[in-house]
Amino acid sequence: MNSRQAEQLLQQKGLKRTKLRLALLCHFVKTPHAQSYADIKSALVGETDKSTLYRNLATFEEVGLVHSINDHSGVAKYAFGQSPTQGNEHAHFVCECCETVYCMDELTPLRIDVPKGFKTNNVQTVIRGICANC
Repeated sequence: MNSRQAEQLLQQKGLKRTKLRLALLCHFVKTPHAQSYADIKSALVGETDKSTLYRNLATFEEVGLVHSINDHSGVAKYAFGQSPTQGNEHAHFVCECCETVYCMDELTPLRIDVPKGFKTNNVQTVIRGICANC
C-alpha cells in the first residue's frame, strides 16, 4: 500500500490524515502477523507518545482497520483487518516458540449453538503450535 492508498483508506473510514496514522496503517499492511503495543512502538521509533499511539490503535479498531487478539499471553496483539465479529470470523495461530500470532483468514471457526437465552457476540478460535519459521 502506498501513501496515496493509505490516505484514501483513512478518508473512507472518516479519519483525519496524520503522519502517525499513515505510518501506523503502512506498518500494519506490510506486517504479516499481529503486533503487540511494544512491537508497534519500536517499529515507529520516535513517531509518537504512549497515549497517542493507544488512542490511534483504539480508533483504528473502532473503524475496522485493525482488530485486537487475545492470545492469552496477557498482552493484546493487533492485526490489520476487521474484527472477527459476526461475518468476519477467523482463527488465529499462536506459535509456541516465537509467540508470533497470525490471522488464519482462510480458517473460519466452528459455529457453536449456545443454550437458549444466551447471545454470542463473537467467537475467537486460537490454534497453538509451531509456525513455519520455527
